[in-house]
Amino acid sequence: MLIRLKHFSVPTVLALVALSAGCKESQPRPVVQPQAARSISGAAKQAPPPVLAATRTAAAQATGAPQNPPVNQAAASAQDAPQMEDVEERRGPFTLAGENFTAVLHSKRLPGKDGPDSEALASLEIVNAAGTVQYQETFPLSVENGEFSDSCSVGIQALQGTSGNGLLLDTSCEPSAPMSGGPWQILGLLNGKLVPFGKQITTQGELGAFAPGATKKLGSATEILPDVINVRVWTGYFFVVTPIDIDWNDRRLVQGQHYFYQTGHGMAEEGCEMPVDGAERASTGQDMTFVRLFGESNERSGTPEHVVVKKDSKVEILGGKVLITWQEGSDAIDLGVGNDVWLKVRIDGKEGWIHTDEDLNAIGLYVSG
Repeated sequence: MLIRLKHFSVPTVLALVALSAGCKESQPRPVVQPQAARSISGAAKQAPPPVLAATRTAAAQATGAPQNPPVNQAAASAQDAPQMEDVEERRGPFTLAGENFTAVLHSKRLPGKDGPDSEALASLEIVNAAGTVQYQETFPLSVENGEFSDSCSVGIQALQGTSGNGLLLDTSCEPSAPMSGGPWQILGLLNGKLVPFGKQITTQGELGAFAPGATKKLGSATEILPDVINVRVWTGYFFVVTPIDIDWNDRRLVQGQHYFYQTGHGMAEEGCEMPVDGAERASTGQDMTFVRLFGESNERSGTPEHVVVKKDSKVEILGGKVLITWQEGSDAIDLGVGNDVWLKVRIDGKEGWIHTDEDLNAIGLYVSG
């Protein structure tokens, strides 16, 4: 049973947990279609080379003028740096709670060049209908040998939820490490001002779909489930799709799934069963091997059955189970996975759960990323 901790006291949660037998979704989750990874690497988060650089910052602005000058005015240029062309792009308007907001993107263009690699984003401002800056962010960029060696871009999506509305900023910077995803920032209205709702999210993975919260009738009462951002987190073998709840009232993000079980030393948390995406099997190079097939996704379920896997065996992937880790820093939340990755499979008609590198390798899944 999926337990959402948002509205329960600790004693109530423990009482509910003691009755739980498994993870349960609080609402139907949308099927997330694979998409190209949008990423920012550790290298992009470090200070860029000194040829042309600006440190990335994010701040909600409550006054009309930005506190820091735009990057295209403040960035220092070395003597051999080419003279950049200033490019401005406007997106929107985006309507939130009856107010219109426009995103103003300031970019730099390399002289005499065109195409997607000829421009790099320098700064972003979001202004209201009166032109007052509500949010500002600057991005690192640098030039080496007449080409951008560090550059960023940003996508802006309006979120029309059941409980609230906001904007999602999806930033991508290059160069980036494989599978690096984010940061993703949600903005919402507070007293008429556009401010960050929760910290930025990063992960080794990709951004999934936004899903407005479902509405359910409970007798004469109405239950409104949270609006959700789905994130495709890479386990090393495949993606799992995990929900992040948006708490518009408290302006924060909440992990959407938890599962606890009773041990001899109290309650313990383990992974939740969730959809699997992007699992690509390779040849094992063996004519015959075997896996340990468990009836449930834990070794407490008893002795596993040893199931033969032949070269021509029919192997179907049905689901996964991992513990999503939530590492919250001073300005960002990083999503990861625990070490024990489980996979639900059907092998020549026999259904069950496998884990460990040895058994995952036996069906052609190997660590990557």
